Amino acid sequence: MVVLVINESDVFRKSLSRFLELRGYSVVEAATCEEGYLQSIKYKPQLVAVDNLIDSISCLNVCKTMQSIPGMETTGFVVFTDYDDEFETAASINLKATITKPNILPKMKEHFPDLK
Repeated sequence: MVVLVINESDVFRKSLSRFLELRGYSVVEAATCEEGYLQSIKYKPQLVAVDNLIDSISCLNVCKTMQSIPGMETTGFVVFTDYDDEFETAASINLKATITKPNILPKMKEHFPDLK
């Protein structure tokens, strides 16, 4: 399973990517919305883990755009948020989970089971 990680923080991206790779996932990284969009076209990830705000753009718009890419209609999205109820009304995307920062590890284990 391919997971696209989109986050401006290099440290966050690398840490999350390593966590996912150790659990058996193939990971593609992007630091910006534009880069994430291009990676989506190229790799067609089954899941996208994205920060709630990148480049001063709401990730909800980014997710909607990605979901319109042919072959990504069923892609799931995991959003890292600053507030517990930030994406309760995100019915327009295939939202699998919201994970409130900064303590993400327990929820990551729950939403990304070990594939090995």
